[in-house]
Amino acid sequence: MKTVTALLLAAVLLSGCSPAEDRKAGAAAGDEIRGVWITNVDSDVLFSKQAIAEAMDYLAGRGFNMVFPVVWNKGLTLYPSDVMAEYFGEAFRIDTVFANGRDPLQELIVEARRVGMEVMPWFEFGFSSSYQDSGGYILQRYPHWAARDVNGDLLAKNGFEWMNALNPEVQDFMLALIREVITNYDIDGIQGDDRLPAMPAEGGYSDYTRALYERETGRQVPDDPREPRFLQWKADKLTSFGGRLYTMVKNQDPELMVSLSPSIYPWSLHEYLQDWPAWIRRGQVDLLHPQNYRYEIERYISTADTMAWYAGLATDESGNRYIPEHDVVIAPGILIKAGPRYNGPEYVLRATDHNRELGLHGEVYFFYEGLGASNEYLADTLFKYVYSEPAGQPHRRGRIRITPAPVAVVDPAMLEPAGGWASTEDTGAFAGNYYTGLTDSLKATFNLTVDRGGFYDLYIHYPFGSGIESIPEIRVKRASGVLSFRPDFEYEQTGGWIRVSRLDLREPGEVTITMSGNRNLIADAVMLLQNHKAIK
Repeated sequence: MKTVTALLLAAVLLSGCSPAEDRKAGAAAGDEIRGVWITNVDSDVLFSKQAIAEAMDYLAGRGFNMVFPVVWNKGLTLYPSDVMAEYFGEAFRIDTVFANGRDPLQELIVEARRVGMEVMPWFEFGFSSSYQDSGGYILQRYPHWAARDVNGDLLAKNGFEWMNALNPEVQDFMLALIREVITNYDIDGIQGDDRLPAMPAEGGYSDYTRALYERETGRQVPDDPREPRFLQWKADKLTSFGGRLYTMVKNQDPELMVSLSPSIYPWSLHEYLQDWPAWIRRGQVDLLHPQNYRYEIERYISTADTMAWYAGLATDESGNRYIPEHDVVIAPGILIKAGPRYNGPEYVLRATDHNRELGLHGEVYFFYEGLGASNEYLADTLFKYVYSEPAGQPHRRGRIRITPAPVAVVDPAMLEPAGGWASTEDTGAFAGNYYTGLTDSLKATFNLTVDRGGFYDLYIHYPFGSGIESIPEIRVKRASGVLSFRPDFEYEQTGGWIRVSRLDLREPGEVTITMSGNRNLIADAVMLLQNHKAIK
């Protein structure tokens, strides 16, 4: 592995140019993951519908094809959760920041789907209950869920306090949250990270875990939490949980991917009980994104070499392979922002070059805010040199699951009566302007084409910040017939995409949408969004 790294570095030095200079813009990239994490910390993306829409446009316009939005952070969900309400009460149904009727996850899914990106909800906190909060409200409500260190104290590491990931009640709670997201949202998979499945190696000293270890092994729990047999026993328990998680997801929908982003092995095993080579061997992960978070590019390269070997994708200098190749997609995590620190374009281009030298399947960036102006417009550089050609998803094996949604923008020639509408320029409108009806008996017609048969949700777009003053009647015309109805939705001050109906469009073709109403009717845009969960 060191030999491979040295040869690659020598080639760059002898060429006298950087990977960015040597790469030809516009080269085909093939199928690869081009992902990014979306957080609710040090980022404003999730805090308004308009910010979400702008972020998805920005990413898709620069070649990205996958997003990982956080949905479980600081012991709270970023979506309305019946599970949280059942376990902790109505006040904990959603992070209080969003307790205003919003559903950031659903809003992001709609905007990501619109531009053709896959969505993997990210359960960032995993088995951690809180950060510098003595376990938070979770362990106040269920103190027997607490993980314990050798002194019997609440298990804490780097400021995070932990639930006991080996406790079946804790595991069932986490599975319930994940099952809820799978059931309620049209997503493409779910993601765990260095806290799911995980637990600091210093744990294992709760009464429950002590008794379980003694019952299963006949041995006393050792005072050294990293005693090899004890450490591996704990790691195997987490691997078994990962198997339960994988089976549950696939039973819900075989098309959904299990995406995991552990720490780098073997550090991941020794510090957080994450034995991810075993996850690969057992076939319980589809997408693996080891967090190759380094500030020095040489360390990134050497760590990527080691990672590829442990994943079975590369041999060492003697030709040895760690494990046989398995059907798993490897796209490492690249750090581009952490607090005030950034890894900029030169670093990232060398990292992406090396990923391709190793035959890896793309990369995922931590995190969105490191792509813009503060980091030398990194996303623009990536698009110019790496992502200029579209890329399919390697885990779909040539099948296309997500394509950009059919959208029709208001056309003044399709408004009736002529002269009965007023045009308004507004950055909150879908295409920068919209029309408001001035008279009665108004009609706005939109024509769309559906290339893929299936069930679709019909959405109407309203300018951000505008209110819905007149709810239209909708007429859907197809070759097979006409459907008329009045949508049932409430006034929304935030605007954006509003779902109005589900349509059976299993026969592809032309679709005509007509909105009818009286004065104050708004005509902006309409969209047909395929719903992969709908069966009727």
